[in-house]
Amino acid sequence: MNKTMMSILIGSLTIGTLAHAENTIPTDAELTGQRVYHHMDNMVGFMEKNGVNNFEFPGLADHTWDVITPALDHIYAKAMLDVTNGPVEVTVPPRDAGRYASFHLIDAEHFAAYHEVTPAEGGTYLLVRSGADYDIPEGKYIDTIDVNDDLIFAFIRVQTFEYRDNGVADEWRKQLVIDNKAPISDIALPDRQNVQSVIQFADQISDGWPQTHDNMQTIIADKAFDQTRLSDVREYVHNLGSSGLVVNNLSGFEHPGHADDLGDEKRRSLLTHLGHLGFPAEHAYYEMIPMTPEGQKLNGSEDFVLTMPHQQAVGKFWSITRYSDETRLPLDPATIKGSDRQVWAGGNTTPDSNGNITITFSSDDPQNGTYWMPVVDGEDYYFIARYYLPQEGLAGNTVQNIIYKGSPLETLMTPKATFNYGN
Repeated sequence: MNKTMMSILIGSLTIGTLAHAENTIPTDAELTGQRVYHHMDNMVGFMEKNGVNNFEFPGLADHTWDVITPALDHIYAKAMLDVTNGPVEVTVPPRDAGRYASFHLIDAEHFAAYHEVTPAEGGTYLLVRSGADYDIPEGKYIDTIDVNDDLIFAFIRVQTFEYRDNGVADEWRKQLVIDNKAPISDIALPDRQNVQSVIQFADQISDGWPQTHDNMQTIIADKAFDQTRLSDVREYVHNLGSSGLVVNNLSGFEHPGHADDLGDEKRRSLLTHLGHLGFPAEHAYYEMIPMTPEGQKLNGSEDFVLTMPHQQAVGKFWSITRYSDETRLPLDPATIKGSDRQVWAGGNTTPDSNGNITITFSSDDPQNGTYWMPVVDGEDYYFIARYYLPQEGLAGNTVQNIIYKGSPLETLMTPKATFNYGN
């Protein structure tokens, strides 16, 4: 291994820890506080704008977004659902069988409470507060979901086959319907600048988890955990993004006690920071590709070529999306010769005679029959491989396996070892 590669590896592995003296490394309670505040601050802001039991249909992600590393292979519908006084129905429309759509619920601590692909024929979900004493309507539901929160966030995704194709997908999401079976509750939202108030709000609206209960109560009791302390923890978590701790989404979005949960607050906090509202790996597996096999950061000054099988072991689809290393967002078309190419996926590519596809990351169109992913000459970037409903055969055959197997980075870029999504 050459000195340059060694220095990059050492730097990537240690930047998140050496930036802080040992006595300033956050406690698990502080990391829990950062994670819960980051999520609930967003949720409170959402409710200030949209109220509850109302869908918001955000625009398509681009270089101006404030949510880093957004997925670009689908568009969203979002709603905070209030099940305090009565159940809530959410009806999803029919969709063509080849188009993926999903129903995802995220609780007050940013854990996945529920995630499923919606049925092609559409239908209605019923959400009920666990332990509630109100009447439960009878009917034919896709599923009746008990939730442990008074307010639960619904995040619905629908696949687009081309970036910025918001035609059919946009029409689909605008047919979503929320029917609350009781008046909404009297919700007193906290001051978003008051860290303690926001974390306490999360605690009050949720039953929480036994595994994180002590951390939650410790940070709530710590009256000195304010914006200044939060800023320090945020800096630490941000630096962890370059530490090599997280190269995929294994453990972080899964609820405590899940088979994939490692109970690691550093991972949970970092994944919340990097991928707010992300899926557990069993539903959509994400891999980060920041470096070449030789340990050099991906940079637009050098072409990078990825060849991979077009047919992947997924129940739905795969995608490759590239981001600026500086902003962690899609690239500004003005910087890539006016191109709006941000994502290649199974639905907008075709295999070659060997069953593969080849993507060339370069500042100029290679014009060689490969799929061009434009990058900026001289600027660092990274890309994310996403696999929706990963199946058993994906193990050992992911993009990280293809790029890093047998290289000095193999032990750092370690893919998830097993996949067993039951769809």
